[in-house]
Parts: sequence; C-alpha cells; structure tokens
Amino acid sequence: MNFVALFFVLYLKVCLISCQSQCKNFQTCGGCIGYAHEKCVWCPAKDHTGRRCQSKSSLDPLWCKEHVYDPADHDVKAPEEDNKNFNDDKDKGPIIQFKPQAMEIKARTNVPIKINMSYKPANHYPLDVYYLVDSSGTMKIHKDNLFKQALEIYNQLSKITNNVRLGVGSFIEKPALPYVFVTTQESYSFKHHQSLTNDTDLFSKALKELKKINGTNNDEPEADLDALMQVMVCKDEIGWRNNSTRIILLSTDSTYHSAGDGKFVGAIKPNDMQCHLDNNEYKMALTFDYPSVSQINKVATENKIMIIFAADPKVQNDYMALEKKIKNAKYVPLFGKSDVVNMITKEYQEIIRSVQIDASIPPFMSLTFEPDCTRKDECKYEHNKSVDIVGTLMIKYCPTDNKYNYEVKIGPVSIDERLTLKVTVDCQCDCEKPGHGEKDSDKCSKAGTYQCGICYCNPERHGDICNCNGTVTSGQDFDKCKANLDDPKSCSGRGDCRCGKCINCQEGFSGDFCEFDDNSCERPGGVLCSGRGKCTFGKCECEPNWLPTDCRCPNNNNSCIAPNSKEPCSGRGNCVCGQCVCNSATEYCVGSFCDECPESASTRCLELNDYAYCNFNENKTVCDEKYNFTDTDVILVNKTSIYTHRWFMAKMWCRKVLDDGRILVYRYHYPKSAISSTLRLIIQDELDMPAVADVWVAVGSVIGAVLLIGIITIVAWKILVDLHDKREYEKFEKDSADAGYDVSLNPLYHSPATNFLNPAYNNCS
Repeated sequence: MNFVALFFVLYLKVCLISCQSQCKNFQTCGGCIGYAHEKCVWCPAKDHTGRRCQSKSSLDPLWCKEHVYDPADHDVKAPEEDNKNFNDDKDKGPIIQFKPQAMEIKARTNVPIKINMSYKPANHYPLDVYYLVDSSGTMKIHKDNLFKQALEIYNQLSKITNNVRLGVGSFIEKPALPYVFVTTQESYSFKHHQSLTNDTDLFSKALKELKKINGTNNDEPEADLDALMQVMVCKDEIGWRNNSTRIILLSTDSTYHSAGDGKFVGAIKPNDMQCHLDNNEYKMALTFDYPSVSQINKVATENKIMIIFAADPKVQNDYMALEKKIKNAKYVPLFGKSDVVNMITKEYQEIIRSVQIDASIPPFMSLTFEPDCTRKDECKYEHNKSVDIVGTLMIKYCPTDNKYNYEVKIGPVSIDERLTLKVTVDCQCDCEKPGHGEKDSDKCSKAGTYQCGICYCNPERHGDICNCNGTVTSGQDFDKCKANLDDPKSCSGRGDCRCGKCINCQEGFSGDFCEFDDNSCERPGGVLCSGRGKCTFGKCECEPNWLPTDCRCPNNNNSCIAPNSKEPCSGRGNCVCGQCVCNSATEYCVGSFCDECPESASTRCLELNDYAYCNFNENKTVCDEKYNFTDTDVILVNKTSIYTHRWFMAKMWCRKVLDDGRILVYRYHYPKSAISSTLRLIIQDELDMPAVADVWVAVGSVIGAVLLIGIITIVAWKILVDLHDKREYEKFEKDSADAGYDVSLNPLYHSPATNFLNPAYNNCS
C-alpha cells in the first residue's frame, strides 16, 4: 500500500511539473531560452514535429533527434591583460585602488552571477580641497577663523597624505536688483581667488584678499549653487587633478537660491552647466539662472566631488535637505569658532575609511552587494587593508528593444575608477542572429527565412511555412491557434487567428495564444503583485529580494530587525512575511518588533540613551555618524507637549540620569504598524531637575518642632502644677475651717512688726 501511495505521489509530482510548464507556449528560440521563470530548451531539428520548446526539468530523451539548444547559464571572463593589481604608485605606474577593471559576462535570465571585487585605498593618494566661502559681511568671524587655521589645515592634511593641494574662492549674490543695490553694495556670484596649490604662501595670500571683502545683499539667500557649479565645471581654472580625492568645503551662514529665482534679475536662461569664468570671475550670472539641485547632483556625481556644507545651525534644515539630494554630500554645523582643521581632517578620514559603491544598470537587471556598499558607512575597513565586496548580478527578463549587449560600470563614488562589465543578455539563439539561416527557403514557401527549425516570414505572410497572406485557409489553422485542442475558441477568444498564428491580442492579454491575462496575478491589498513585480505569463515576476508568488514577502528577515538592533523581533516572536508575530505565551509584548514590553524597555533605553542625549545637544547628522545610527526620526518637543495625546503611539518611556543629577526624558516607537525600518525618538527639550532636599528647612523644622514640643510641655506642666496647688489650698482651707480656725486669718502668719515698751520712759501725755 505504501509503495502504491509513493508511486502515486511521484506520478502526481511529474504530472504537475509538466502540466504547469509554460515552455511549450513559446514558438521562437529566443523567447524559449529567455523565459525567466523556468529553464526552457529548444529543438532546432528540421524534421521535428510538435512543440519545439520544452522544460528541461521534464525533458523526454526521445523528444528531439538533433542537439538540443540549451545555452549555459552564464559565462564569466576577466581577461588578465585588461586587469591590474593594486598599486599605490610604488611601481611608478597608474594608481589602482579598485579591481578588477574589466569583465565579460554572458548570461540567461533569472541566473545569479557572482562578481568578486576589492577596494584598497592607496597611500598618499592625491587630495584636492577647495574652500568656497560666503563673503557677505555676516561671515567676517568665519573668514577670520579660516585664516587663523589655514596653515594648520595644510599641515594636518599633509600628515595623512603628502600630496595635498588647497584652493580658495568666494561668492555673495547675483549683482542686480532686487537682490543687490549695485551702486552702493559690492556683490558677485563667484570669484576664484587661488587655484589648487601646495604653496602655503600663495594660499595665505589668497585668504588675506578674501578677508578684505565684505559684500552685502538685500535678501537672505546667497548664490551658493552658482558658485558651486563654476567650481566643479571649471576644471582647468580650478586645477582639479584627474586622479585625486576632490572636496569642496562651502562655508555660509545663509540659505541658497535655486533654479527659478534668477528670473527676478532677468537671468531667464536655464543654467548650461558650463564654465564661464572671465578674469577669474563668473560674468554670466545675469544671463543664466541658478542651477537646480539635480544639476548640482549630476555634475558632482560625474566629477567624483564630495561637497561639505559647513553652514550655520539656523539654516541646517536647508542644507540637510541638500545632503540627501546630492550624492556624496554632507552637512556639518558651522559655529563662530568652529575647528575647521578637525572638521576637514575628520571628513577626509571618513572618506578613506569607508567606500560607497555606485552602479548604473538597465531596469531589466538587478545588482546587489554584500556588504551593502551602496549605503554610506556600510563598507568600512582597517588601515592598509582591502575590503572585499561580492556583487550579484541578475537579468530579470529579456530587454524589449531587441538589444542584447550592454555596458555596466561599477565603482567607488569618491574616485574615478570603474569595473566595466560587458554584459551579453542570452535572449537570442545563435541561429537567430543576422546572417544565419536560409533566406527565401523552400521550407518557408520562398516567403521567409528558415532559422532554428522554424520559418520567419516576410512581411504580409503568415503561417508555419509562410504559405498564407493573411486570410484563414483551413480549420487546421484554427487548431494551431489553440493552446489545447479541447479549447472551444482559437486564440483563447481574445485575438485573431491568421494562418495558424494568433495576432492582435486584446489589450491586457499576451502569449502565443493570447492565453495570459496580464492582470490576473495575485493582488495583495488590491495592488497587482504587491507593486513589487510585473505580471508576466500569469505569474508575478518579482523584484529582487521579494518572494513569489505575489511579491508580498521579502526573502529575508531584515524588516523584522529593529533599527540598530541585531535579533529579529527582539527575540520575542517570529518573522512571518516580513512582519513580526509576537510570542504572547511567555510574556506580553507588542509593537512592530515585539519590543514594547516592560522587560525590553530598560534594555532598549540603555541602547538609545547616548544617542538621544547627543540629539538633545547637537544636530541629528552628527549623532547619526557618531553612533552609526540610520533610519531614525528625531523630534524635540517641550515639557508639556511630550505628555499630550499626540504621541500616544510612543508608549515606551526612557529616562537618562546625567552626571549632574538632571534627567533627560524621551519616548520612542516605530511609526508604522507593518514593515518599518524607522525609529522615532520624541525628546523633551528641557531636562528635568532632580528632587533636591533643603537641609535648612529640615533642620529648622526639627528645631522648631523640638522647641514647640518643649514650650507646650512647659505650659502644660505649669497648668498642671497650678491646678495641683489650687486643689491643695482648697483642701487646706477646708481642713482649717473644720478645726475651728478663722480661715480668714492664717494661723501660721506672723507680723513682721514687733513693739517693745521702754520702762524708763515716762509717759507724760
């Protein structure tokens, strides 16, 4: 009985594989081998009858008499003559920091291809730093500070690399009304004071010239982007070297003008992203509009330039927005006496301690990295050691433009070195390529080309052997237009059958028999393929890292790991389809990551305390980098607002006691109830004071209480004594009266006066 059951299961499995295979529906060799969901093979035999495309997993050995066309999954080559090893100029050759430099890849769809890459920064790699300073009058203190630290900046950078060059430029505003009164105010969009040089005397002289300029303008925004564009595109004038780390430090205390603002001064032409310096000054400021942020991003990315916005904290929101929109840009706060030396050296060290990888790929390909070097600060490495990066390239589906050769470039953001991938998409059989096959073949009624065992008909001809001119000729043709002979209608009732082929499928349907409904795939939440895939041949073709069949679930547990944590669902639940299902059997925990419970609050608060206190004192960008936090949202509120119903979702409270006894109060939660990667901190913007005992009040209270008790005791004692004496006296009077004494006289009383008679005195009265 068990044997019968096992046989039935195996038979059912084989049947399901063969019945569910979509390979049989493809009628061209390219379409057959390019099907992404399963591996299909093609039979090119001339005398073959029946379906020419079959699934390799259920292939019958007797199906094709000739060699079955089954191209290799992929072929990867890295020619040695095109690839060089690391070199930091010791061998007097070109500096190499990223390898390999060239690879050739030929691959079918849905096949992951591993690409091994390495990055190692060269010692004493050239460094070009250009100081772009706002020269309006309000920046005087910052310019003085820069001048004082100028030589120290050069000396400190020279300790990191012996190949440093510094340059200086300045900006104010477009010189025209309403921004500037040209008759009374000095202004310009950009002036170049000193090209990049290692001569410290020239650099100091340029800074002295810069100190003398105190321009003014009528509005708060400045011409930052005008100046930035000129510094980046005027390569010869600025002196940018071809192989160098390039940094622009833009210092300002105001916000910036962007595209569209130029129309107020008549600069209506869109910025052309070209160099227009005349005698080291931008003379076309009143002709061309301010650049857009996207133009700045484009030029900065193409020229591998890092921009550091050192701006006053009052405008930090404006420049933090630029930081997000411009690749490899950064905001740092600029105070009256900022340590420019440490600011520059710190940012440069951050560059050379980590690598960020950039790649531009066509939409039908996917490329992932391990570690994920597309994100800032994810790929860090030790000094003089390389970091290994594994890329995974996959062709998701065949390109629709019949183009099969592409060039993909991968490389670090900060340097001009790239790995060039020459990718051949294997979606065209060799026998289909131009120059192959028999043109006007007898097998194709002299009206088509015979290739790969089938006829490719000339225009206006149809049919398996091109014997039709567009009209239905027999009932047999209708059968050829059916995916299954039992189907009641040809072309699934959604197209026209012409000489055994389906044409003009209705909109929303595809396939050789119009059998696939492009809207029939699963719709979790009412969204086709969850919005993360494409419905192809009745199945969801998901984007990378999402699982079929509805693209609803990620293929990893990353979305179940709380930001800046390591364990899925905080170790108190299971990750199911990218969401935490909390285990309530042992403890009551809720929340997106099962961390909203009394047991976890104390632990989580300890993890967040230092980061929260940093945000209380400094800006979020500094704290994110200092504590390596990502995907966080920080909000500072007053002491009253933090207790309001507005933050009812933030159920977890934390309190950090500082060294001086004051208390930092904040709440935290994850805003989304479903998949979330954002941690929100609501921080009270003033510290709670500890309960301080008043010693003198305590001492005074004790003394007062003792005195009061003493006085009350004395008074009570006096009253009791008096009452006792009164009772005793009344008893005495009563006893005297009972004994016959005159109680009005005191028998014990003796008069103090005594009379004596003189016997010798003769009373002669």
